[in-house]
Amino acid sequence: MALCVNLVISPEFHMFLGMGIGSLMGMIMMMVLMVLLMPFFGAFEVMIPLYLNGMLVGMSAGMLSTLPSIPGYNIVAGGAFAGLTVSIFIYFSNKHLTKI
Repeated sequence: MALCVNLVISPEFHMFLGMGIGSLMGMIMMMVLMVLLMPFFGAFEVMIPLYLNGMLVGMSAGMLSTLPSIPGYNIVAGGAFAGLTVSIFIYFSNKHLTKI
C-alpha cells in the first residue's frame, strides 16, 4: 500500500490532500484484497488487519510522500513495518482470545 501511495502522490501536493488520497487508495486496495483473501483465510483474519493497515499505512504514506526530504524507500519500509506489526498483533490477540 505504501509503495502504491508513494508512486501516486508527488511532493508538490498539500499534506492534507496527500493524506486524503492515501487514505482513499488504502481503502480501495483493502477492499480488493479483502475480496481476494477472505475465501482462503476467513473474515476475522483478513478484515481487521486490512482495515487497520489500509487506514494507517495509506494516511501516513500519503502524508510522508508530500515531504521531499524523506526518500521513498523509507516510506515503503515504514509502511511494511506498520503492516507487519498490525498483522502480528492481530494474530496473537486472536490466539489469546480463542485459547479459552
